[in-house]
Amino acid sequence: MKILYISYFYPPLAGPASLRNLKTVKYLSQLGNTIDVLTVGNIVYNFYDNGLLAKCEQNRIIHIPSFDPMSILEKLSGKNKTMSNNIYHQTPERIKLFIRHLYPLDDKVLWLPNLLKTAKKTLAGDSYNLIYVSCGPFSSAVAARYLSKHFKLPYVLDMRDYWTLLNDYNLQGTYLNRLHSQHHEKRILKDAALIVTATKGIAEDISNHFNKELQSKTFVLYNGHDEEDFSTLPKMETNHDQYTLSYFGTITAKRSLKWLLRALKNLKQENKLPVGFSFNLYGNYHRETYQEIQQSGIEEIVKVTPQITHKEALAVMQASDALLLLINSDSPKGTLTSKVFEYLRIGKTILALIPKQGEAAELLKESGQNFICPMESSVAIKKELEKLFAQRDDEHHFHYLAEKYERKKQVEELNQKLQKINKTQFNNT
Repeated sequence: MKILYISYFYPPLAGPASLRNLKTVKYLSQLGNTIDVLTVGNIVYNFYDNGLLAKCEQNRIIHIPSFDPMSILEKLSGKNKTMSNNIYHQTPERIKLFIRHLYPLDDKVLWLPNLLKTAKKTLAGDSYNLIYVSCGPFSSAVAARYLSKHFKLPYVLDMRDYWTLLNDYNLQGTYLNRLHSQHHEKRILKDAALIVTATKGIAEDISNHFNKELQSKTFVLYNGHDEEDFSTLPKMETNHDQYTLSYFGTITAKRSLKWLLRALKNLKQENKLPVGFSFNLYGNYHRETYQEIQQSGIEEIVKVTPQITHKEALAVMQASDALLLLINSDSPKGTLTSKVFEYLRIGKTILALIPKQGEAAELLKESGQNFICPMESSVAIKKELEKLFAQRDDEHHFHYLAEKYERKKQVEELNQKLQKINKTQFNNT
C-alpha cells in the first residue's frame, strides 16, 4: 500500500508531535507500506533534533516552503534563529495569543497554498492508496479533505489533540474564526475514512459532541513508547548524595509552576528537602515561567537547561530520582501528555500534578503510581512531596503495561485498519 503522509511536524523538528509521526511512519514502513511524507521546510523553530533524521532514511520526505510567522521575529532581531526563539519565549503570552487571533483555522494556515500545490503534483505523478494527515495544525486536515475529494482517495485523520473542543478554545481567535473552524471540523470528521486519536478521551468527546456514529470509525493510537529507544540506555545507580526531580517539555503561562515552587520553598524552610535536592527543567520556557522561578526565593535549587535531544532526554530520565508530570485541572479528561508513557517505561517514581479524575490519572494508578494531586494547590503538593521523599529508599513495584502501549504493536493494529480501508476502496472501484 502506498500512503501520502501529511504532517507539518516531522524530524528534524523536535517534540512529541514529530516523534509520534516518525514512529508511525517507521513501523508502517516496516510492515511493507511505501510512505511519502509531506512536511514543512526550513522554519524558525524552538529546537531541531538532527539525531532523529537518521531514522527517516527509508522514506521519501518532501519539504514544503511556508511563510513562517516566526520569521518576522528573526528579521526584527537581525540575528539568528536562536535569537529569534529567545525573543519568542520572552514575548508575553497575551501578545502571542493576539497574533494567533489574526489567522483563520490556526497560525500555520499559510503553509496551505504550497502544501496543496505540492500534494496535487505528487498525487498526480504516482498511484497512492490513501492520504494520512496528522493534526495539528488542523488546517492540514482542510487540505487533506480537499485532496481526498479531488483525487477520490480515502483519508485518515490523526488527531493528536483537541481542536474546537479544547476547554479554552474560545480564547483562541475571533468569534467568526471559531465558527469557521467548527464548521470545518464537523465536515472533516464526517468524511474521514478513519479517525485516529491519541487518547480514549478525545475519541469519546468527539463522538459525544459531533455524532455518535463517529465512534464506529475511531481508533486510539496512544503515543506510547518505542522499545528500541530504551535498548541502549545505561543502567544508573542511585546517588544518595543528591536527589533530582526532573521535568521535560513546555510550560505555558497557564500551566504555572508557582504552586510547586511554593511547596518546595516551604519544605526548604522546614529543612525537609533531601540532601543535594535539585529541581531540573529541560525545555524552552516562556517569559512567565522564568519570572516565577526568579521570584520563587529558591532559584538556587531550580536548574533550567535548554531543550535537549530525545535520546539525551531518555538518559536524563533514567538518571533522575523522580519525574514531574503537569496537567491543568480544567483540562479535558482525555488530556494525556506523551511523556507519561516514556516516564512509565523508565520506571521511576512520578510526581503527577494532574486532575485526579481523568485519563492520565487512570493510567498512572493502573501502573501503581500513586503520587497524584492537583497542580493548583501548594498544600497538597507539599504533602505529596513529603511522602515522595519519605519513600525514596523503598522498593517500588510499578507495573506499566509496556506491551499494550508499545508503539510497534499499536501501529500493527493501525495497519490492519488501513488495509481494510484500502480493500474497501479497491472493491468500490
